[in-house]
Order: sequence, then structure tokens, then C-alpha cells
Amino acid sequence: MTVGIAQTVDPQTTEGLLDEFCLALGEATDIDVVASGVSGYPQLAAELAAGAVDIVWLPPIPALRATAAGRAVPIALPVRGGDSSYHAALFARSGSALAGPGDLVALRAAWVHPQSAAGYLIIRAYLEGQGVDLGRAFTSDLFVGSHDAVTLAVLAGQADVGASFAYFDDAGGVKRAGWGDAAVRIVARAGPIPNDIVAARQGLAPDLVGAVQSALVDARHERLRDAVRLLLAAEGFALPTPEQLAPLRALLARLQPSVDRPHSMFPPPARPAGTGG
Repeated sequence: MTVGIAQTVDPQTTEGLLDEFCLALGEATDIDVVASGVSGYPQLAAELAAGAVDIVWLPPIPALRATAAGRAVPIALPVRGGDSSYHAALFARSGSALAGPGDLVALRAAWVHPQSAAGYLIIRAYLEGQGVDLGRAFTSDLFVGSHDAVTLAVLAGQADVGASFAYFDDAGGVKRAGWGDAAVRIVARAGPIPNDIVAARQGLAPDLVGAVQSALVDARHERLRDAVRLLLAAEGFALPTPEQLAPLRALLARLQPSVDRPHSMFPPPARPAGTGG
């Protein structure tokens, strides 16, 4: 069985971490597991379509596109800080009069990157679904490269609104977000969206899928737990549910095509938990 990831950040370090993950997964499942690290998501998607990889780790948008195309089945969601999913949020300064999507007219917007899931793509797709005319809503688009920079642009008055990620508790309060402790007003939010997804190739033998899923979700194997923490910066895995995947599936038709280096991995390899795009 082959496990594939896109080595978009620090390929040399990621290669070693992926090899250790495969060895640990093999020990936990009694399956011969080999690694396949590729340079980007289009190549990984092509290998998945060709049946050259069996298990893949993908950001949410490429993963759900592969699922919609009948090439993959989500089997596990990495958990970080107790959460396996997040929301994309559009926010303004705390004193702003903006209260909801209907108030978005002729505004200056700060975005992370045109390829960012939480910082651009998802919230715009959501707003379109709410009937917002994006051309009328945003007359100025400022791409600043990071969630911190989006926050600074909004707080400094360089932008009226900005997009970032947010994690909410059961009562709807913000647990943590791309704007940190800054006082902001949330104007719109879309989700929940899985942080990222481990998926199996469509057609992979059910006993193999079940063995991998059980090993990841049950987290009984110490070496595998350590490998998961180092490669994926995850503390464990949750089983995907329809409720977790439905919001992103509903947005897929409005989302721009996935790209080679999406800023949507939570987190990329070799980065600390709690970061992402």
C-alpha cells in the first residue's frame, strides 16, 4: 500500500517524516506501506486517479474535489487543539457598522492569497451563495500573504474587512482565530471545513481501508502517534461525518479550481500546530 503527500514545504525534512509515518503505519496494521512524496497537488491527484497511490493527505479543497470526481473516499480528519474543522470568517474592526453579508458594498478587502482556502476562496464562495455580488461588495482587493498581515491591514484601517480562519466552541464563542486576541466583529462565516483530510483511493480493498482507518482513529500504537504528531502536527484523528463534509461540498461548485500550492493545509509539513492557510 502506498501513502502519498505533496512535499510543498521543506521536502527533505518531509521525506524523512513520511518514511517514518509509513513504517509506523505498517507496524500498526501489518501491511507493507511505502511512501510517495511528490512535488505538488496536481501530481498527487494524477497519481491518485491512476491508482499509483492508495492513501493520501490533502487540504480540504483538493480532497473534496477528488471525492466528488469519484477518485477518493475521506477516512480520517486530523485533530489539532481538539478540533478537526474550522470556519472561514470575514471580519471587520470592532467598531464597524457592518453586521452581515447584506452590508458588504464598495469595501476594501484584505486577503491572504488568491489560493488561500480560509483567507480567500471559501468565504467568497459562501458569500456568492448568499447572493452577494462580489464585484459590488469589494472594490479593492489587497493580498498580503498571511493571516497576521490581514489582521494588521484591517486594524490599521488599510482594509475595511479581512478573511481568516476561526475555531468556535459549542456555544459559538471564538476559541482561536487568525486575528489572535484582537477585538474584531465577525461579518460572515462559512463552515465547518475540515482542517485537512486523509483519504483512500476509490476501489482500495475495504479491509485495507478499515485497517488504516482503525489504526489512525484508535491511536493505540505509540510509534504511529509520534509519527502523526511530527508529520501532520496532529494529536489524533476523527472519523469524517456528513455534517463535517457537507458545507464544503455545497461550496465546491463556486470554488475556484484547486492549484499547485494551495495555502489551505492546516498545517503544512514541519510547521507547528495552529498555523495554516
